[in-house]
Order: sequence, then C-alpha cells, then structure tokens
Amino acid sequence: MRIDEFKQRLAMAAPLPDRTPRAPEDEVFVSYDQLATHGIKFTRVHIRRLISRGLFPAPVLLSPNRVAWRLSDIAAWKSSRPATRASVEAAA
Repeated sequence: MRIDEFKQRLAMAAPLPDRTPRAPEDEVFVSYDQLATHGIKFTRVHIRRLISRGLFPAPVLLSPNRVAWRLSDIAAWKSSRPATRASVEAAA
C-alpha cells in the first residue's frame, strides 16, 4: 500500500472513542421518578414528545426495561431554559 492510499484510508476511518476522564456527575443517572426532585414535573408522554422534537435530552438505556438520564444532561438542559420572570426580578 502506498503512503497516499494509507493517508486516505486513515482520513476515512472512524475516530477513536473519547477516552478523557468523565466528571462524577456524568456517571450519576436519574430515573423518571427522580426527575421531579430535580424540578422536572412533566408527564412521561410530554417528555417523550420533547425528546422526539429534540427539546429534552434523550435517556440512556440501562437495561432492556430501564431508562435514565445523565444528571449532567439534565443540568445542561435546565441551564439552557429561559429564566422565569420571578427569578429575573429577584436577581435585580
């Protein structure tokens, strides 16, 4: 194999998985029942609608019948939400 072919194949290859250490909150999972304690009081149907529209983080499949959300994904989603009028007035 020539060097040119090798470089082309290398460029087309899939990147290696990210091996950087993750923060501890990336390893914490929140079930649907625990979402309310994090301020998310949506029904399962509404959450599914938001996920299908790309407006809520997708859950992680922990086992065939168990899904949960990464706490870091939930925190990022919450921080992306617009501030409420009460919180804006309290900050002023």
